[in-house]
Amino acid sequence: MEQQGQSNPENQPAPPAGDEPELVPAALQSHRRLRVGWVAGPETLDLYGRSLQPLAIGLLDEVIDVAALCPQQCDVQELPSPPIEILRYGKRRWRLLSPNPIEVLADETQRRRVDLLHALDCDAWPMTARLARLAGRHCILSSYSLDDARRLGHLGDGVAAVLAASDPIQVSLAAHRVTRPERIQLLRPGVYQVRHATCFQDPSYRVSIIAGGDLDDFAAFDAVVKCFGQLRDRKYDCVFFILGNGRAEKSLRASAERLGIRHELTFVDQQPARSLPGIFKAADIYISPVANRGLDMACLLAMAAGVPVLAAAEGASDFLAGDKIVTRFNQGDATDLTRKLTGLMDNHAAAKEIAERALTHLRAHHSPARVVAALTEVYRRVAEMPKPSPALQTV
Repeated sequence: MEQQGQSNPENQPAPPAGDEPELVPAALQSHRRLRVGWVAGPETLDLYGRSLQPLAIGLLDEVIDVAALCPQQCDVQELPSPPIEILRYGKRRWRLLSPNPIEVLADETQRRRVDLLHALDCDAWPMTARLARLAGRHCILSSYSLDDARRLGHLGDGVAAVLAASDPIQVSLAAHRVTRPERIQLLRPGVYQVRHATCFQDPSYRVSIIAGGDLDDFAAFDAVVKCFGQLRDRKYDCVFFILGNGRAEKSLRASAERLGIRHELTFVDQQPARSLPGIFKAADIYISPVANRGLDMACLLAMAAGVPVLAAAEGASDFLAGDKIVTRFNQGDATDLTRKLTGLMDNHAAAKEIAERALTHLRAHHSPARVVAALTEVYRRVAEMPKPSPALQTV
């Protein structure tokens, strides 16, 4: 997938004039080398690794070094190491006999002259904030969910910048007054895209349809299962996959059994983001049955893989808002989903056109090169702020 679909971010088309001024920073002058500490939570790289990887690579060209602070059991395959330095952290097993891991990391942060800390998602924020206080560093936070504002509360000046991954998330953070309005910025994730739509390339193969997400909403996913049954009854030659886990999975399997489609439908456990491009490479259509409170990275990666997407609702993902780049259907309505799905399968040219328009949208709004440039500007601005006094003296 990477060889076929990965395009050089430096060769992406220029965005339309007047589009998203917050992501089109002024040309940067020569600056001193910075070192930024990325702080990851237990699932950060599994969820967002596909967007963090191009960031890590692109920052090297901006004279910014990255040290990634990751949990002991975290899979760091997405981070190119070297040049990224990986620092592991874990829980202290014996309180009286072992050093506090946060204090050890704070000491390492000072020793390695890290200029600022970046909590890569909300789960990494508590540790990042404490580490920043101990080491005397500013910190910034990336937010990927509409629930983050409630979880974070009022951070005030305890955060130098909050980077919202979409318009709805930015609106939510501002409405909850997480910090000063000028410190809340829109910074959509950047992902590599294929050059052209990849769906329906070989008519000799069965159509491959994937539906993904957390399998907690039975009604929403049962409509997908019923839709698959209707397609089978209409003699469409398809294979179906449901990708994800959740409390409704057992009931959904029973529903598939009742409809007699267990041989055509395969349930697949939720996969880390690094595996999704390879999965979508073999798909023709992707379905998102439920509005997600968090940014729907699977949908984003499906679009980036050149696959047309059917989505029930936008949720936190503003890239699902346009009718011309995704096909919308009524959540939980199997009849509506079947009608929209057959429309794509009966008109391959229209399906490919939707996928092509989605790719054009991603090049304008989710280009890794533009995200790297915008994040670089944030890092350098924060690094120029006077550092707070550390709560921990370097040993």
